[in-house]
Amino acid sequence: MTDTGSEHPSGGLEASGRTALSVVGMGAAVAAIVLLGLDLRLVFGSASAVLAEIRQSYTLGSGSAALLTTGPVLCLGVFAVAATRAVRRWTVPVVLTGCLILILVGTALRGAPWWPTLIIGTLLAGMGIAVANVLGPVLIRLLFPHRIGLMTGLFTALVSASAGIASGATIPIDSSVFHSWRTTLMAWAIPSVFALAAMALLARRYRHVDGTTTSAARSAAPRWQTAVLRSPVAWAVTGFMGLQSLLAYSMIAWLPTIYRDRGLSAENAGLLLTALSVSSIATALTVPVLAARIRRQSVLAIAVVALSVAGLIGVLAGSIELAPVWAILLGLGQGGQLSLALTLINLRAPNTATATTLSTMAQSIGYLVAAAGPVAAGAIHSSTGSWTAPLLALLAVMIPLTLCGWWAGRDTPVTSVDQTVNKDLTASKST
Repeated sequence: MTDTGSEHPSGGLEASGRTALSVVGMGAAVAAIVLLGLDLRLVFGSASAVLAEIRQSYTLGSGSAALLTTGPVLCLGVFAVAATRAVRRWTVPVVLTGCLILILVGTALRGAPWWPTLIIGTLLAGMGIAVANVLGPVLIRLLFPHRIGLMTGLFTALVSASAGIASGATIPIDSSVFHSWRTTLMAWAIPSVFALAAMALLARRYRHVDGTTTSAARSAAPRWQTAVLRSPVAWAVTGFMGLQSLLAYSMIAWLPTIYRDRGLSAENAGLLLTALSVSSIATALTVPVLAARIRRQSVLAIAVVALSVAGLIGVLAGSIELAPVWAILLGLGQGGQLSLALTLINLRAPNTATATTLSTMAQSIGYLVAAAGPVAAGAIHSSTGSWTAPLLALLAVMIPLTLCGWWAGRDTPVTSVDQTVNKDLTASKST
């Protein structure tokens, strides 16, 4: 991977011998990335844990209740495209600071005792998460260009774990502290305060990167590259991101409910999602490091998908006693798939501008695909009265997921605008 200077105007860091990391500080950079990762899925996991209580309070069907988990996923797709435009006006850390403000406000609004406010707060948080999802890998590339695998693994592990942390802790916090699911949901805004403070500090220090003026920084910001949309590799990365997210959010939305319907207590059902998320840390940390060290990641993609297939088959079998085993297998698969998808964005992109475009494409289109998962699973369950058909449908999704992973894992870079122009110039000179 090479950067073409899209991040740095002439006479900037490269001329001075400094790096962006040396300017902002290792502690501030790591803290911002860690707290950002922890804050990006708390909204999903906390709502999933008390979905039954929410449905009872507002007399909701499966479809309406799915808005709490599907609505934010739709936001991830619809508002991800705003990331590229936002970084044309502000630096990546400044945009991420704004995202965390939206997440904080939206999460806090969920404590209001009205169904519309619960939805509005959830969607507002989803808007912030959408842009932050796109810019998380970009921030890693800007600050840790030589540690992309390691930092992507850390970031993905925290993102994966956060949903499970929220799911597993929500019921105990509700029963022992607040005794109100509304107050408990609102309390999940507290981690956003710390994440916001860390990112604001990073944004303040990042202003001194290169010593450039605001106008110069804007001119150096990554631009949208239309040529990426014509790349088969980019579409394979997008498909892999979207389909693995479809499975992930379907499990976040319905795995606790599946086992509550089978007789498991609310607390133990929530802990299944915690087991899923905690186990995902293992593959989220290791898969990006391994992927960055090998030229082709196709076999690695097949391996992580196989873990999810095994977990789905186990859930389909219906054994409550072995439920933690299937949750762990699903977690290992999902942690590996998400971390590999984010790593592939940087591995297949030749520069930061292309990485930003590919990240926007993969996550906007990918999450729109993913949003169909929880809704379709809930609708199929409502029409059949059983979880067998939804689980079989998710197993079928593993086939195109495998094909996308194989194609995206090949050692073929995504074509950028710069590459296309260079090829055209070379061809014209030769003639």
